[in-house]
Amino acid sequence: MLKKNIIDDFKFSPNAPGKDLVVGSEHFKIMRISLKSGMSIPSHEGSHPVFFLVIKGSGIFITGEGEVELRENESIYLEPEEPRGIKSLEDLIVLAVRN
Repeated sequence: MLKKNIIDDFKFSPNAPGKDLVVGSEHFKIMRISLKSGMSIPSHEGSHPVFFLVIKGSGIFITGEGEVELRENESIYLEPEEPRGIKSLEDLIVLAVRN
């Protein structure tokens, strides 16, 4: 069993988006992605499906169908090979679940 508070003792990186492994197994990975307001992760092609869940803040998520704004407790699922990227509108913490 692993019990963890995702944002306890969390600090944003001032210069670049942060990516931290929360849980990893042979079947899936859960990553915490963090971006200070105004930061972005450029659009790129994925090689795996991914589920994004916004924990804190808001941002624009780039998908194969365009841009989607997500706020706290909202999520989006992207298929493998679908473009993905993130632009933070305010300090943003996202959980990314992938296989």
